[in-house]
Amino acid sequence: MSNFSIDIERYYEELSAMDRQLKGIFCIQYPIYCIHSEISDSTPDPLDNLDKVIVDFIKVKPDFSSFQIGSIIGTSKALIELRLDKLVSDGLLTKEDKKYLLTEDGISVFDTKTQLRRHKQSHDFFIDGITFKPLPKVFYNYYKSKLINEHYSFYKTNPKTRERYVIRPFAPDLVHTPPEKNQISELVFAVAIEQREDFGIPNGLQSIDEISFTKMSFQILVSVSKSKNGLIKELIDGYAIYSIGEELTYYETLRKNVKIFDSTLKERIQNLEFKITIPFQKRESSEKPMLILTTNLPEIDRYKESNNKCFNFSSEDLLKFLESMYGLKYIDSDSLIYEDDAVEINIRKKTLEESPNRQKLVSDLIRKRDYRIFNNSLERNVFLFYLYYSTDDSSIKELIEFIELIKQHRKSSFSDFLKSHSEYKEKIRSYLILAGEYDLLEKYDIEKHMLKVI
Repeated sequence: MSNFSIDIERYYEELSAMDRQLKGIFCIQYPIYCIHSEISDSTPDPLDNLDKVIVDFIKVKPDFSSFQIGSIIGTSKALIELRLDKLVSDGLLTKEDKKYLLTEDGISVFDTKTQLRRHKQSHDFFIDGITFKPLPKVFYNYYKSKLINEHYSFYKTNPKTRERYVIRPFAPDLVHTPPEKNQISELVFAVAIEQREDFGIPNGLQSIDEISFTKMSFQILVSVSKSKNGLIKELIDGYAIYSIGEELTYYETLRKNVKIFDSTLKERIQNLEFKITIPFQKRESSEKPMLILTTNLPEIDRYKESNNKCFNFSSEDLLKFLESMYGLKYIDSDSLIYEDDAVEINIRKKTLEESPNRQKLVSDLIRKRDYRIFNNSLERNVFLFYLYYSTDDSSIKELIEFIELIKQHRKSSFSDFLKSHSEYKEKIRSYLILAGEYDLLEKYDIEKHMLKVI
């Protein structure tokens, strides 16, 4: 469902600068209500002045037709009829046969001017589905298209069976109760008048007369990182747009618009952990089921002491997951560094040789990390999982040194490279094969074995 715009590498680097190591990112569907209301609003309307002119005509001659008024003031009959209907619906005029007469409220507004004009109109409020407090106006514009509506659905096709099936992504992860009109009114009017614009509330709001609502949800990311003081689990915004003009760091940008949910979620997210699930194998299927990375969120209330844990699976399941998801085989118990807050793989030569993508594994080993984004697992509350690499294998260490050197001389010939690094003369081909650098291997073979055209 979601198209997050988060820059993972930038976020990782900023956390690293804060001495924090990113472990993964969870995803929570947070409940939101769109309150459809009928309100009375005294905020001036640009057409209020036109209405005053129309009322002046009505006071002089109650049976003035809309055509006559429009002809005199130089506007269309349709516009005059529209404004007359609006004046009637606002309770300022009443229509008797072909005549329009001022009501008591109309006299107070247009004659004695003892009352502000109130417009009766429809207005949508976006509120927090747990606290029922109004949300900032960013949810009325930018985030509005990111919200998941309870009625939204779409079709997907199974690539194997070609069967079409319906996807209904609306699935809030927190229990929430329907809002009541009095409660909504109280919380909306609790917002100071000078702050109303910041929360999408009309400045001249006088009353909320009727409400209905649509259930929605908003996908919030939960980052888990490790500092010297332990794990830090905090909300971040997957839709944030970074702007240099705001003079905020990227980390601050990711935190800015979701801090409002901290009070509700902070305690709950402290016990979040990654889990691995192995689905039951269907009787009619010969294929082994894929391991699924998920979380403990559906049963989070059972977890009371997981604030310094983020991984909860057996070593055996983790090894199967690493093989199926990352293609990592032949990892023995000594090569797997697994704790409640750390997953790291010690890469040795056998593991590299059996990797389906040696080039990527070497590149990740140089960076000392890799991650996977699980867009198809958002309904299981998983967005991103980090995996860290190290090596104590001397041959792998030599390989890494060689790859880093050869890439610095990518534009040079291999003969020029060997002039300054002759120690690799007998190893260069085997190293290129082991590292999966087949383009460089082809270049090396061409340079060494093919005749040069003079």
